Amino acid sequence: MSTETAPPTVQPEPAITFGAVLARFGKWCGANVRAALLLAGGGGVLVYFYGFFYCFRNGDETTALWASRAWNSENNQEHSWFVLPIAFYLLWHHRERLRSARKEPSDWGLAWLLGGVLIFIAGVRMIDARTAVLSFPVIVYGWALYLWGREVARVFIFPCLFMLFMVPVGGLVQGTVSLQLLVSESVKVLSMFIGVRVETIGTSLRAVDGSFNFDIAEGCSGIRSLMAMVTLSALYVHFTQRETWKQWTIFAGSVLFALIGNVGRVFSVVVVARFIDEKLAGGLYHDYSGFIFFPIAVGAMLGFAKLLNTDWRAVAAEAVKPERPSPGKKNRGPISYDY
Repeated sequence: MSTETAPPTVQPEPAITFGAVLARFGKWCGANVRAALLLAGGGGVLVYFYGFFYCFRNGDETTALWASRAWNSENNQEHSWFVLPIAFYLLWHHRERLRSARKEPSDWGLAWLLGGVLIFIAGVRMIDARTAVLSFPVIVYGWALYLWGREVARVFIFPCLFMLFMVPVGGLVQGTVSLQLLVSESVKVLSMFIGVRVETIGTSLRAVDGSFNFDIAEGCSGIRSLMAMVTLSALYVHFTQRETWKQWTIFAGSVLFALIGNVGRVFSVVVVARFIDEKLAGGLYHDYSGFIFFPIAVGAMLGFAKLLNTDWRAVAAEAVKPERPSPGKKNRGPISYDY
């Protein structure tokens, strides 16, 4: 009579909940009282200097208040309201990496902290709130490196870089005129393929037969769509690409993806104006044509990533592979006839 022992059942690890994270953090604070006090003190200093230290607009605005007022539609900066929540989500998404990372505090974090503080002081002295906002992710990274070490700080790198999207870039709007000109010239060329002759005067598109006349505004092909695509590309490569060179290549292509999306959007307006109705194209369709931009731009990004991740050697080897005879058929050699 043989007795066989059943293999031990492997219990799946419980999911890391928000309560579990708080419990672990509480244990860490109890075991590292000095570091916990430094973290609490540093957090308090950050809250005070960014939220309660009135140093801009003649002492009427704090850094946080100035930034929140700059995150508006006039500056095409509404996306900045979502940056901090997304950055916190990214840290939560990598909570398992944070939990398993080796905790070895590094004094190099003090150098980053000092650098962030100096950037903030420079912003205050120059009365440039944009520079003061720029110091925030530097200080956050410095705290992570100083308190928990390199492995934890490595997880903080992308969320801190993502926080740079909080910095208002309204001054770059003037630099997007070249994008508008490029979009108008591209639409002019595309219009020739559908038999529509278009003249371009700066950023204006005018049909030669006078059927329509549009101006490519900044919102149609400028900083708004560019920032949206840059932000989306950054998140896409972070979650889908593992090789650094692929991440940076796709991210750098975000400008091209935005351009392709804008060309497709404006060209669709021209098509509607020429073949359907000019008022519809310049009115209702134009207002909702932003929905055309994203599928085209995102499609360009996904297509480019597909090309980048394709094993072209395997494709080439498959293409030159000799054709195999069909199953069930015998190669009888050449057929000869006797006369």
